[in-house]
Amino acid sequence: MSTSHSDRGSFASREKALEDAFFHKVDADLLASLRSQMHAGEDLDELAAASGIRDRQLLQELVDLGITAENLLVLWLVPLTQVAWADGSVDLKERQAVEAAMADAGFAANSPGWKLLESWLDKPPSEDVLEAWREYATTLIQHTNPDQRVRLEHELLGRARDVARAAGGVLNMGGVSKAEEAVLRQIEDVVARTQS
Repeated sequence: MSTSHSDRGSFASREKALEDAFFHKVDADLLASLRSQMHAGEDLDELAAASGIRDRQLLQELVDLGITAENLLVLWLVPLTQVAWADGSVDLKERQAVEAAMADAGFAANSPGWKLLESWLDKPPSEDVLEAWREYATTLIQHTNPDQRVRLEHELLGRARDVARAAGGVLNMGGVSKAEEAVLRQIEDVVARTQS
């Protein structure tokens, strides 16, 4: 999808806002380690491992749009942590479900991305980060074609849904709680409002 100069400027400003909100309170050593790992990842395998995004074609298309590796990580992690915090706390099952999603995505337990996730499981992302994520994801999706949108929605929601189901829902019966369902709908709305 071709974009105008002003569209790219808007996208760049959303990307900068996400970076500012996301990295504002991150420990300086963790940030340096995270950025070092991300920028070292020039091939798609390394970028996939650093960002959690498995769809190689989508990953290449996002990189071609100029998306930074740091923002790919944030784009993928925020839905996981939002679902985990849906009811106001993260219990052991939710923590284990999020950690399983991270391990399944190829993150090593001592990687900067994992450490960042651990910090978000101890204390939820701020509303500034969530708002920056919503604006950034909306803008990103507006710059994709319908096929890319479907694949991006799968990446953003697939593991978040898995976390909600694994957490047990009502009475630990494997369902999704009302709070988790509400968060999943909010994430879906970011995608849906750009598909008309």
